Amino acid sequence: MHVEPELLKKCSKNDRKAHNELYRQIFGFIMAICLRYSSNREDAEALVNLAFMKIVSNIDRYNHDIPFGSWVNRITVNTIIDEFRRDKKRRENMQTVDFQEAPATPPVDFNQAAQELEAEELEMMIQKLPTMSRKVFNLYAIEGYTHKEIGEMLGMSDGTSKWHVSFARKSLQAMIKSVMKKMMSVMLF
Repeated sequence: MHVEPELLKKCSKNDRKAHNELYRQIFGFIMAICLRYSSNREDAEALVNLAFMKIVSNIDRYNHDIPFGSWVNRITVNTIIDEFRRDKKRRENMQTVDFQEAPATPPVDFNQAAQELEAEELEMMIQKLPTMSRKVFNLYAIEGYTHKEIGEMLGMSDGTSKWHVSFARKSLQAMIKSVMKKMMSVMLF
């Protein structure tokens, strides 16, 4: 992601046209991050707007030695985590989590799956994971946080974080296996 330094200077001076241009330029990048953590597009859009407000509010703190995309990514992920923490009590009262183990499945040939599956299909599979497992999986597998960091961010133990990643992987393997079976049956007929 490349954003002109002049645009960032205008944004730091509260230029509304510059804010609109920056929003237009980084919307897709932020939305892709928010969609990984949201269960629907409306929630993702709300997170995009919150993240953008934090970006614009803190643009004068941006260190130009760091790539702008990395800085935006960090603020967006932190915004998502902040919102998760803020809504944690409400969600705990409204949602029950089924902690059943994913069904045992034989290993899947991921090279073949990677060749056959589209990125959009994988994203849809990730969206089908339980909310907490999806968040932990995204933080670990996509954002690169450690289990300790995830535990501190989400208020859980390292072991619970590891369990969610393991559960997500097993669930995704089962989903991929199911898709692969369907693909193979179509190819045979």
